[in-house]
Amino acid sequence: MQIIQLQVSDELAEQLIPYHEQLSILLAIGLQTWQQHTHATPDSTDERIRSILAASGWVILPMVETNPEPYVRQTPVSITGKPVSEIVIEQRGQ
Repeated sequence: MQIIQLQVSDELAEQLIPYHEQLSILLAIGLQTWQQHTHATPDSTDERIRSILAASGWVILPMVETNPEPYVRQTPVSITGKPVSEIVIEQRGQ
């Protein structure tokens, strides 16, 4: 067993005093949680920000579209009469 000295704020020390017998367990749990958190977080800053905002509940992130079929462009609807561009030009002249 080794002895490790830590410097903590007075406020944290007051919170830890009731648990002085379990400090090694608390440190082990805290370290394990910290390691899981650092390995689970996304690498990019944008992803970390998105995950924090989503977890906070302040922002609702849009759902990612996972449509397996590619987008298919539809052919334009054919209309009869003058083209719209000509109608617009006529309206501007008046």
